[in-house]
Amino acid sequence: MEDQDLRSCREHGPFRGEICPVCGDEGRGLMHPDEIEGVSRILAGMLRHFPENYGVRMDPHGWVRIYTIVPAIRTQRRRYGWITPYHIIALAKTDHRQRYEVNERDEIRATYGHTIPVDLSDLPVENIPEIVYYQTTPEEYEFIMETGISPSDKTYVHLSSTYRKAYVSGLFHVDNPLILDVDTEKYIESGGKIYRASHEVYLCKEISPEFLKKSEVEEVELTEDEQEDIKRVKMKREVRARDQQDLA
Repeated sequence: MEDQDLRSCREHGPFRGEICPVCGDEGRGLMHPDEIEGVSRILAGMLRHFPENYGVRMDPHGWVRIYTIVPAIRTQRRRYGWITPYHIIALAKTDHRQRYEVNERDEIRATYGHTIPVDLSDLPVENIPEIVYYQTTPEEYEFIMETGISPSDKTYVHLSSTYRKAYVSGLFHVDNPLILDVDTEKYIESGGKIYRASHEVYLCKEISPEFLKKSEVEEVELTEDEQEDIKRVKMKREVRARDQQDLA
């Protein structure tokens, strides 16, 4: 999915790939993979972390008007001077990670990953799996089982739909993640709220130790793309750390 073009079928709308999955039409090209990645990074920064850097206004639930995003991108990234609201909508609607949501008022928001205060209590709360998963480390395990889980660098606690998803996500930060089961049924019965941000990501404010236990270990085999992504992210983190040391 990551290395596919973004295209648009006249009859069935935007899609990723070479042909429309509904009718087989080639459609018209909208973005190449490198353009998709570049615009996605801009949207992530704008909708999750620092909207003020782009001069856009975000409402309390994280929504931003798409017509204000387009000139902001064009101004700060001249290479994307061709971008239109339709490009933004098409990218969001075809994102396989479901990182973005578009509403009927032509507004867009990130559905998870925020480091700024945002109220996502209007996300769906139905169809929550009985068990979801949280990645941590062996070193943090004892502390978590005493105090529970609270958001650290993000506004919400992020939970994964599967053991594998949690494990792979953990590998972006540590070499040997430890995975915890979260008993959502008991958590919700106790009055807790869990929000469905995507088909893989669930959010909540905090989780007490009574709803947690160590997961049964599963074998996880990484794809080549996952290995490359993890390597790339860790290398960037190392470069940033060296740069900060040089500035200190």
